[in-house]
Amino acid sequence: MRIGIRAVSGSALLFLAGVSIAGSANGQAGKIDTENVLTVRLGFSQAEVAQIRAGEVIVRLLPGREANDIGVVGAVRLQGTPDRLVYWLKEITNFRSAAELGTSGKLSSPPQIGDFANLVLGQEELQDLRQCRPGSCDLRLGDKAIGRFQTEVDWSAPDAARRANLLTRQLMLQLAQAYLRGGDVALGTANNERTPQIAVDEFRALLTQATNVYQLAPRLASYLERFPAVPLAGGEQFLYWAQGGGGPESAISLHQMVIDHSADGAVMVDKQIYSSRYTDAAIFVISLAPAPDGAGYYALVGGRARSRTLAGTTARLLRGRVESVTRDTAKMYLTWLQASVALSR
Repeated sequence: MRIGIRAVSGSALLFLAGVSIAGSANGQAGKIDTENVLTVRLGFSQAEVAQIRAGEVIVRLLPGREANDIGVVGAVRLQGTPDRLVYWLKEITNFRSAAELGTSGKLSSPPQIGDFANLVLGQEELQDLRQCRPGSCDLRLGDKAIGRFQTEVDWSAPDAARRANLLTRQLMLQLAQAYLRGGDVALGTANNERTPQIAVDEFRALLTQATNVYQLAPRLASYLERFPAVPLAGGEQFLYWAQGGGGPESAISLHQMVIDHSADGAVMVDKQIYSSRYTDAAIFVISLAPAPDGAGYYALVGGRARSRTLAGTTARLLRGRVESVTRDTAKMYLTWLQASVALSR
């Protein structure tokens, strides 16, 4: 049995990025009352909690705090123990492939150019790169990167695609190295320098909006905000790149996966470091915690993202479509997790 979620627009998956929804008062990923979190923190009704307890997937949109902000949260009860799902999520390349989320690759420590060997630009991406000019580009590229694609790639040459792919891999490697060295501050700006989107500002604004991160998991929030200055004792992290998800306008993105373990479960954060389209900042959180009766565990999935494409009066119709697809995609994701865990037992 194979349940795919690629049928939903690939761009919508990029809007699934998060709010932290579990933790403990001392900041550790510890034992929590999941059903209390669902009702008190996340606004689920008692009837919805009863449905989740019975194994039904329930998803709801989160209220937006700004015009360019969108969020979603969902939950499902799973059988077995969380360690199996944690192990599977750590094998991110296999996990994303099985979930039909496109191509991806886990980076070495330290990252190497060979880690991006399977990153191959599609015809639409090549065409967009060819047309990019400083101040006018459909991709989230800074003017310096755009200039390199115009000077280092002869678009009329037979090997133009090879050169563009190589330059893309080099730029992604540089982003990964910069992030590991200096965090969001080292990432600089995206889009043209006349209207810069500064990575550290975008992510900190997102993290501030995701208030549950600070309230329920302050240690994890501090780690994300101040990376790499603050260690996460007992936790682990790695970087990976991803491409696509389906649809003609697939995106190339770079992510950090952070796993905070506890005796009973885990909190996993997938932070978007960079995306070539759609989102300016995003995090996606999966929290695993035991069910109150000890039978199985709850998987809570939260998402929050910032995108300038959602702001302004002309974006109202787009926002409605994005919210609808985001909610549907979150439900399909949780349903897929539920089916996959059941099959692996």
